[in-house]
Amino acid sequence: MISSILTSPALYNITQTTQAQVGIETGLKAVGRPGFILLDNDIDKNTKKYSSMKEFLYQITCLTASMAVVIPVFKKGSFAIAKKLFKNEPIFNAFKNSDAFNDFYKIKENRTEKLREIYGEYGKNYSDEELTRHINLAKGMIETTSIAGSVLALSVLAPLISRPFIRPILKKLNLTDSQKTEQNKININV
Repeated sequence: MISSILTSPALYNITQTTQAQVGIETGLKAVGRPGFILLDNDIDKNTKKYSSMKEFLYQITCLTASMAVVIPVFKKGSFAIAKKLFKNEPIFNAFKNSDAFNDFYKIKENRTEKLREIYGEYGKNYSDEELTRHINLAKGMIETTSIAGSVLALSVLAPLISRPFIRPILKKLNLTDSQKTEQNKININV
């Protein structure tokens, strides 16, 4: 059963984009990390609750930042950026945006012939190898901008966004880090 799931064409198709991979990984972290914290018997009960909820909220923030930045901004902007960087590449003028290209990219058979048709009269001037290079350039540009967006979202935006709202949520839930509470008691008594 597991091997049929892992070798499923549907799973393969889902994992072919950076956005999907980041979303799946972050979603698993949002469940897995808090779960493992809760399973740790060497941590006191209050610290486990606090740490697991803090980690859950942080991972949800990461997922939200990634979805809000990568998908609408970087994915949609990838062709606009590519048109400026690669002015002489016809692939970026042949498709309105990355969504249109991705719909084309899903075609597995006779992809170069389809691209030759899309290019119209100029398509006859390109060999199959050149058309394949055009396709790979467009797909590479989309994935490169998605990776850049993921890095920005996960390493810059998520920490900035999470900082002001995670602690107030934890306070509203009456969750405190018992180690910090003990530390404060010691500092007050000294």
